[in-house]
Order: sequence, then structure tokens, then C-alpha cells
Amino acid sequence: MRDELRVGVIGVGNMGLHHARVYSQLELVKLCAVADFDAARAHSVAARFHTNAYTDYCTMLERERLDAVTIAAPTREHLAIARDVIAHGVHLLVEKPLAATVTEAEQICDAAHKAKIHLAVGHIERFNPAVQELRREIQNGTLGEISSVIAKRVGVMPPQIKDANVITDLAVHDIDVLNYFFNTMPSAVHATAGFALLDKRYDHAEIFLRYRNAGCFVQINWITPVKIRTLSVTGDAGHAELNYVTQKLEIFESTIARAYDDFGDFVIQFGDARKTSVGIEMREPLRNELENFVGVLRGEREAIVTGQDGVNALRVAERVLQQVQHE
Repeated sequence: MRDELRVGVIGVGNMGLHHARVYSQLELVKLCAVADFDAARAHSVAARFHTNAYTDYCTMLERERLDAVTIAAPTREHLAIARDVIAHGVHLLVEKPLAATVTEAEQICDAAHKAKIHLAVGHIERFNPAVQELRREIQNGTLGEISSVIAKRVGVMPPQIKDANVITDLAVHDIDVLNYFFNTMPSAVHATAGFALLDKRYDHAEIFLRYRNAGCFVQINWITPVKIRTLSVTGDAGHAELNYVTQKLEIFESTIARAYDDFGDFVIQFGDARKTSVGIEMREPLRNELENFVGVLRGEREAIVTGQDGVNALRVAERVLQQVQHE
């Protein structure tokens, strides 16, 4: 691979724009081109980052000799675009969800594997510094055995979302984080969902997932007038509160005394929890994500998110959809 990686972005709406921005800032990476069916948008983004613009991504792939691309097009287009990218021998990062269905996601993974192409998926919350630190605390046993997790991801509906529901677009973030924390898939899935403001797409859902001995509750919606992104984790040795937006992480270590009372009954006495505000250097998760993607291509880093991770998150989301559709 060349010393300078040649990259492109397919689809430069909201997320694609930011991929182009970050690529343009990375060392030893050249943003060679962007592609979007909206010519005005493609040329506007290209002018902003001093690169080439295309309305046909296949033409871009043929002309630019790219090493890697981000696919940030609408989800329904991911499979077709990914197949073309892989056919050109180009590594790819596909924004989440990996595809519209698990079957399509598996087809992308299989095609990349057969062609020996690296496939990453844009599960960006894995790259949030607070999430990385909380995972380390869990692995180190700071919280003890985890018994419950509560995730809250609510706010208004993004105007650019035209073809997704709140489960496949929003819940996959927290589903993937839970898969990442527990390093497995949930053994049980229960959910309810509904249509508060939209007629044909779910705009709110409440999801319960079982991971080993831990019960995990995920609340998601596009109807809350304020943006909230939080995660609470409870174990038998402590509790953690995480804010995805501020990247704030607080750990509360339990102080427990086990004894017998005057009647000979076993009792547990709780003292004041030891609170620690974990010092975290704030950093843009997308930059961390793209640095990891580029580092993997250079052979300098291990992949934090794989294509299979994208399939797994989507598989759980499909189980949720099956639950709510058969209520």
C-alpha cells in the first residue's frame, strides 16, 4: 500500500460530510474525491475540502485509484455500492447500519472476505473515549459482576432520516455497545414500539435484552424535545454513569459490610459510595474511528469494529423488529 492513503467518500450528506472533513485532516491520507447523486452537494463539499467531485461513484472508483472509501449513502443503497467498491479492490467503511437487512449485511461481509478486502462498520460509539474507559473498568472488575444496564438515547428526529426507523437507525448504537461490553449476543430479546409522530416508521421503542446474568434496558425515540444520550451500568461492586455527549464518566464504588444483626440474621450494610469522576481527554469519536480504520489498513492497529460486528448489531435489531411487529 502507498505511504499516502488515497480515500474517497460516497454520499456526503450529514455523516458523509464529516467523514470528508476528518479524512482531509488526517496525516498521510489524501481525500481524493467525494461522490453524491446531488451534484450541487457533491461540488460544494469537494470545494470545501479541495478535492474532486463526482455524481457517479463508479466513475470515481475507476478514475481515482483509491485505497479506501467510506460509504455514507442511504442504507437501502449499501449493498449495491459495497459490491461495486469491493469489485474494484477498495477497502471500505460502511456507515451503520451495515445494510437494510441481515441477509444483505452478510452478503457484504462474504464479498469482502472472499476478496480479502477490509470491511469496517461505522459503530461510532465504540470510539467514544468514555465508552472505551467504561469498558476497561468493567473488564478490570471495578463494578463487579454486571447485573443491569440502562441506556437512554432520545431526542428529536433528524431531518435527513428518510428511510429508517428508530430501531435500525438509533437502537443499533446501544445494541452494539452492549455486544461490545459483554462480548456476546443477547440470549433474550423483548421489546415494544410505536408510532407517535410518524405514520409508517417506528419513532419510539423500549427494548429489554438479556446478556448472561445482566438485564439491559434501552429506551430510544425521536419524540423527546431534548437530546439525551446516557448509559448507566450497575454491578455488585459499584455503579457507573456515562454521558455520551459530554464524555463524562462517574464511578461509584460500593462500600458494603456483611454482618449479622442482634437476632442472628444476615444483613448487608451500605456505607457512602466512593465517587470518582474519571479524567477523560475529550476527543471526537469519528476521528478515533477513522484513525483506527486507516491504522488497520497500514497494519498498525487492530480493528475495533469488524463487518461481523455490524451483522451482529443488525441481527439483534431485526429480532427487536420481529417482536414489535407481532405484538
